[in-house]
This record gives sequence, structure tokens and C-alpha cells, in this order.
Amino acid sequence: MDDATPKKYIRTFASDIATLKSGGTPDLAPLRPAVSSGEGGLVESKSAPASMHEPIPVPLETYASDFSDRMKATHASTATVLAAEQDAMYTSPQEESRFSRKDFVYIFAGILLLVAGGFGAYFAYVHYLSTNAPVISAPIIFAPIFVDEKEQISGTGAALLSAIEQSVNRPLSSGTIRLLYTENATVSTSSPQATAGNSIFSMLRIPAPDIFLRNLQGTNSMTGVVNISGNQSPFFILSVASYGDTFSGMLSWEPSLTSDLGTLFPSFAESFGGQASSSVIATTIATTTTATTTSATATSSLSGSMLLSASTTPKTPVFVAGFRDEIVNNHDVRVYRDTENRSILLYGYWNQSTLIIARDPSAFSEIMLRLASSRSMTQ
Repeated sequence: MDDATPKKYIRTFASDIATLKSGGTPDLAPLRPAVSSGEGGLVESKSAPASMHEPIPVPLETYASDFSDRMKATHASTATVLAAEQDAMYTSPQEESRFSRKDFVYIFAGILLLVAGGFGAYFAYVHYLSTNAPVISAPIIFAPIFVDEKEQISGTGAALLSAIEQSVNRPLSSGTIRLLYTENATVSTSSPQATAGNSIFSMLRIPAPDIFLRNLQGTNSMTGVVNISGNQSPFFILSVASYGDTFSGMLSWEPSLTSDLGTLFPSFAESFGGQASSSVIATTIATTTTATTTSATATSSLSGSMLLSASTTPKTPVFVAGFRDEIVNNHDVRVYRDTENRSILLYGYWNQSTLIIARDPSAFSEIMLRLASSRSMTQ
């Protein structure tokens, strides 16, 4: 082998291609010179495999290794570790929070505000209910005429008569009228309660003729008290269904009318309640005084002359007590007058369906005037 052949120390891509073209196999190992054997022959050198540099493994860190390292570093024993773990189980209690005086003031003020708000809401609700409550109007008691006062009475029969007497004894201003009504009084003329049975006149249970009672109507009927020039008396305004039947009934009732209604329309000898009236007492005193004076004068005359004797003859009444026909404000009426020509009771018709029972012509006239004014207002 020629020693002049250059040694190749670097394998290139071109040399590998040339080797392949010549039919050889490129050696991946670096080219080294052939080593001669002892026998003088050439021995091919064997390329040593390239050494593989493996990475040094990093040790795995675990909790056990860390714990072991910590024990070695702190020189701790198993007993000390267990004691530390047991102490760690009991945590120190948290200090209780303490409220300051200022905090209590705020809490108390908050409670007061809540209570005040509750009361405010309650009063607001009550005020709302009072302002928005349904308005219940007072019942309007119907009367066919204008009245100045109203008074509720109760009872039936004698109790109702007594209630009317008490109302008559309560003073009224002159020229005024007081309406008397019961709990069952009607509020309108079209009410189903407007029946004759609910009227005060019917509730008095007066023994009037049946033909008269059957024709009474509760509608437009009224009971009241009127004061004319200081004379106070009751009256009735009765609505009737038939003029002829009721007038016939009143005529047949006249013999006992003054006695049946004597409690409401007493004679002048008695006032309401059975007491003697002041006018009758004054008349009696005046009559007694006159008689005494006359007797004394007659006695003196007899003593002086002894010729004549005084004699007194009773006066016969000029008027006979009873009913008679009269005209009051162009209306025919029947008036019961006593022996002194004083009106005790009268009745008459304002129209074909309205009967009035009153004390005297003055009361009858006042009622008729109010009926006329009420009718003109409704038309």
C-alpha cells in the first residue's frame, strides 16, 4: 500500500456518494489507518462505538423525603413530631368581640326608629281607613211639610201616647213645628215600609172605625207638635185613599172622638197629664173673687136696708159643646167647641187625599200654609 495516500479524517457527503457509486458501503465510523499485524499483514481497525452520554437522573422529591430531611435538619425525634401535631389540633379561641358604648347607642336608636316606623305605618293605615271608609248617610225622615225639629219616639199604644205627651210638654219656639217619628219611619215615599201599619197614628191603637183605618196610608202621613202664640199641641197629617170613606168614618166617630183622643186633645179643664191648666185655675180664681165680692156687697145692702134680698140665678151656657161646621182658610172643617166656645179639636181636608187633625184653627192654618209651600216647591 502506498504510504503517500492521504488519510481521511473527515467523512463527507461527497465521499459517501462516491463510495456508493463504486459499489461499496460507506463506513459510518471515522477512517483510521490500518494496523499491521505481527505477521506483517494488515489488520483492519475496528472502530469503537461512540460513547452514549446518558443524562443523570434527578432524585424524586416526596413528602417522606422532605419530612426526613426536616427531621435531620432540626434533629427532631418522633415524640416531638407527635407532640407538635397534637398541639396543632387545638386552635386558640378567638377573642370575643366587645361592643363599645357607641355601638349600643346605635343599636338602641335603630330599635327606636323601627318602633316609630311601625307606629307611623299603623296610624297612616288607620287614617287611610277613616278617610276612605264608606260614607253612611243618616236616614232622611220624610215629612210632607217643612219642619224645624225632629224627635224620635218609641212604643205602641199607651206608651206611644205618653211619649207624644212628653214631647208636647217640651217647649218649642212660637211658629215652629217638631216632627215625631219612630224607628220604622220611612225614608222616602216609595219605600215598601210606607204602610199604614207603620204610621204613628196606627201604632196608637185608637178605636177608630174600620172604614176609616182601612183607607189610611203611610205615605205622606205625619205626626208632630206645633206651637202657635205659645199654645203647644199635637197634630196629625194623614194620607187617605178615599175621601168619601174616611169622611164618613170620621162622622161616625164624632160621638167618641173627643174621648178617644182626649189624652192628646184634652179639655181646657185639664192639661196634658191630667193636671188642671193654668188658664182654668186663673178663671176659677177670678170667678171666686167676683162671687165673694158680690156676696159681700149683697150682705152689706141687706144690712143697710133690710128691704131686698140678694138672689143669684145660674147662667145658662150660651154655647152647647159639640161638633159644628166652620170654614178655615177657605177649607171646610169640623170643630168641637166646649161651652166656652173654645176649640178642643178639629179636622178637615186640605185636598181629597190629605186629612188634618189639629187643636184649633190657628194650628190648622199653619199646617195648611206649610203644605201649600211644600207642594209649590215640589212642582
